[in-house]
Amino acid sequence: MSTKKDALALYVVQACGYLVPLVSLPYLSRMLGPDRLGVIGFAQAFTQFFVMLTDFGFDLTTARSISLNRHEPQAVARLYWTVTLTKAAFASLCVAFILLLLWLVPALHDDRLAICSGFLWLAGTVVTPQWLYQGLEKMPLVAVLGLFARVACLVPVFCFVDGPGDYLIAAVSLSSSMLVSGTLLTLIAFRSGMVASWHPVSLRDVRAQLADAFQIFSGSALTFVYTYANAVILKFLVGNTAVGYYMTAEKLINPLRQLFSPLIQAIYPKLCVLHAEGRSQQAQSILRWLVLAILAVNAVAVIVVYAGGATLIAVFFGAKFEPALPVLKALIFLPPVVGLATVFLQLELAAQGAFGALKRIYAAGALFHVAQSVWLVMHFGATGTAVSVILTETFVTALIYLECRLLRGRRRFA
Repeated sequence: MSTKKDALALYVVQACGYLVPLVSLPYLSRMLGPDRLGVIGFAQAFTQFFVMLTDFGFDLTTARSISLNRHEPQAVARLYWTVTLTKAAFASLCVAFILLLLWLVPALHDDRLAICSGFLWLAGTVVTPQWLYQGLEKMPLVAVLGLFARVACLVPVFCFVDGPGDYLIAAVSLSSSMLVSGTLLTLIAFRSGMVASWHPVSLRDVRAQLADAFQIFSGSALTFVYTYANAVILKFLVGNTAVGYYMTAEKLINPLRQLFSPLIQAIYPKLCVLHAEGRSQQAQSILRWLVLAILAVNAVAVIVVYAGGATLIAVFFGAKFEPALPVLKALIFLPPVVGLATVFLQLELAAQGAFGALKRIYAAGALFHVAQSVWLVMHFGATGTAVSVILTETFVTALIYLECRLLRGRRRFA
């Protein structure tokens, strides 16, 4: 499939996917209330760290390797089995560690069942070969099956969640969608011949993949401090209700935050090839177009939220969630910042295999976030969390852009 058709198919599916939270979250917010919705948000944020550990950066580095070796079935099979079995080993260790934490940390006891529902998410991470489909430029299939799984897993929510006491049903249902779609994607990969056969896995192969992915993983571990850890910090400093307010505002802006993801995923393999063939000027023209599009779309979104944010909160979540409005007005500045960072990171640095500076950048971002976030959260609650995230993401994006400028300079004088 061509890049244009790939991107168009992804956008059609993503547009349909936006309807899922637009239907489910208003229902859950009214049935569960801010506190129980906050428990689910905390459990998801807690589990996200271990999902990130299991992924270990393979989604970017292995997608690039698959893209460059797509015409060599044995190389693809070797990559598939090496990465999948490594992720399975990591997930097993994560489950054991989570169970140990639930036993040793009293503050986690009340939420232990919601946290355990995240084991389904971990299993889904292992069996979802998104990097395989991305490298082979078959991402529309991933999007279609992901949408199907999300819709299917909402059936128990609407059938059985009638009040705050049913929050565990919601937690399990929301954690199951990746396992469903990942299982289907794995079956299709084998039946269609994308993965030709079993290939023995050697420690040498595992070490090679870990070495390639480590820069991404170490960066992801550091970014966890200023992304998913925010709900955890809110939980312990303010409470579940504040997590609920933050979660609702975040869910409203997530579609905008992910608006350009299908396009970036679709053209990532092409950019890898352009840079590998020395056609960097063509790659730069694509980046400039994306940057302008991101800024234009998000400027409109900011105006809409400041003009009608109160109505959005009331319609989607109800009067109980009115305190989420200032959080929304702060978070609406996040999508353009994250969008620019994603373009420069994935389509320039990652597409050229330039992962070396990422750990340095993310370490600086993590330190910056720690320096200001706790004070902001303690004084301003969920709104303070939103402001601290914006400050940190802006700082990190500036560092990523600076690294891109340095890379371009080195390339010109090479």
